Amino acid sequence: MSGLMDVLINLLSFLWNIARVLVPIMIVIEIFKDTKLIDKISDFLYPVTKFFTLSKPAGISLLFGMFFGLTIGAGAIIQSVKDYNVDKRSVFLLSIFLSPCHAVFEDAFIMTAAGASLLPLLIARFGSAIIAIFIFSRVIKKEPIDE
Repeated sequence: MSGLMDVLINLLSFLWNIARVLVPIMIVIEIFKDTKLIDKISDFLYPVTKFFTLSKPAGISLLFGMFFGLTIGAGAIIQSVKDYNVDKRSVFLLSIFLSPCHAVFEDAFIMTAAGASLLPLLIARFGSAIIAIFIFSRVIKKEPIDE
């Protein structure tokens, strides 16, 4: 019974830690949305999203995932789907990109502290993510919009 209680306590602690980060970020996203700052960020990231044939609002999720990791990136993706109707194809491509390239800077600093070289690490992560999303964005065609 003690082991089960430890697992439950650890699970609740994990959920609390995620909520502590995710809820403020969702609030910030709502503030950005209300002040139209999210549209300006999407416009700024549009050349990147266009190159990878992602929908324009997918850039926010890409940015959050790269800087804050998969959990936060997933939260941003879910919010983008709800608020901006990001298409399934873009969500899939974002997932492909964020798999090798999430929390890039945080992980890079940890790995550098452990003795890894920063530049090859960043090149490998960005390079593999860019190659993967480029290939998949060309293979997975956009579905025509019914009018």
